[in-house]
Order: sequence, then C-alpha cells, then structure tokens
Amino acid sequence: MKSFFLALGFFTRLPVPKVDFTKERFRKAVILSPLAGLVIGAILLPVSLLLFKISAAEAIRGAVLTCIYIFLTGGLHFDGLADTCDGVFSGRSREQSLEIMRDSRIGVFGMLGIIVSGLFYFALFQSAPPAALLLFPLTGRACCLISASIAPAARAEGRGKAIVLKGSPAYICSALLSLAGGVLLLSIPALWFLLGSTERHIAFVVAAGIAVLVTVLMTAYFKKKLGGVTGDTFGTVIEVTSIVYLLVFVLSHQAML
Repeated sequence: MKSFFLALGFFTRLPVPKVDFTKERFRKAVILSPLAGLVIGAILLPVSLLLFKISAAEAIRGAVLTCIYIFLTGGLHFDGLADTCDGVFSGRSREQSLEIMRDSRIGVFGMLGIIVSGLFYFALFQSAPPAALLLFPLTGRACCLISASIAPAARAEGRGKAIVLKGSPAYICSALLSLAGGVLLLSIPALWFLLGSTERHIAFVVAAGIAVLVTVLMTAYFKKKLGGVTGDTFGTVIEVTSIVYLLVFVLSHQAML
C-alpha cells in the first residue's frame, strides 16, 4: 500500500498519505503506475457520464475533461513532453539535446508539443466512449513501463535513471497484466450499462496494440537520438500513447457501430 500511495503521489496530484521515498519503494511504485492511471480514468468516467446526462455541448465536455485530466496529473507528463520536443527536434548532438532537455525554460518545439497534444485531448474527449476514458491513463502508463524495460538510461543520474530497469520481467509483466486487466474490466456485467457495447473489447485490443507498437518505435528513436530514455521521454511516451490509444479507440469503435 505504501508503494501504491507513492505511485498515486508521484503520477497524480491526488491527496494521499505521506510515504518516505526510497529507491526500492519508488521502483515498486512505478510497477503499480498503471493502477494510478486507472484511478485517473475512474475519476474522468463519472464526470463524462454526468456531462452526457445534462446534455452538455461537445466543446464543453472536451474542455472540462481536458482541464480535469491536466489537474489530476499536475501537467507532469506535459512538462516531459515539452522538454523532449525541445531536445529531440533541436537538431543538436546527443549531449546538447540532453542539456536542452534539462533547461527549465520552454522552447518553440516544446510549446508546439503542448498545444498539439492539448488539441488532440480536447477533440478526443468530446467523442470518446466511456470505456476509452476509463482505460486510456492505464494504457499510457503501461506503455511507459514497456519503454523503461527495453532501453537503457540516457543519463547516469536523475529520477529517470531510477525508473529504468532494462530487461525487467516485473515491468513487462505489470504492463501486460494491466492491459489484460483492461479487457477483463470491460467484461464485468455490472459495468456494461456504463461502458457501452461489446465492440469496446475489439476497440480496446486494437488501440492498446497500436499504442504498444508506437511505444517500441518511439523508444527505439530515443535510444538512437539520445542514447536511451529519461524521465522526460517517459512523460512523452505516456502522453503520446494515451492520445494514440484514444484516437484509435474512437475510430475503431465508430467503424464498428
């Protein structure tokens, strides 16, 4: 439970009991990060249902859910996305790119990354079915575990270094079990009236599979460009794969209706 509270405290801005930080406990917390994502989804789900219930305009739904998602995460992963965009798109060497990513100031590429991702969230939250809203944060954090297990750390220090466990079976098992748990969650009869039709299973599998593929490709690029992964690239993986998951889920679900 202490590791779970640490995961909630790190990956969300929810009030949780204070837990002493240790490297070992933090790695256990990272393994549990998909559960923290599920908590985020469990908060977004009833808000979405309420907005549907009161027939709120699509633009209002998109804006409200986007703001709540940013509030719940504290913008942590958007910060990593911005830093990564500034570094990898700078056209500089590995060392210079990593140094740019350390800079607390945001550049043009970082700002564009935040704007584009925000637009995607705003648009996708307007049409995403309840099942997608519940499970996209879980999927994004499961993909982060995959990235941390298939590449070395780009730096010899930093919190990203504490997360990386290349070749870790614990990370892979947690990611796969989390994704499998998503399918099982969609199968609970008591949730059918909330989560929609049976097509949601196919949509989830397709969306999660493509998100994992994007994770592998992104991580390979980071390894080539930066020599490995960092805390910033993990934030990038979470946000990009979350958007990819939502986009593919929405398109797949609409195609089957």
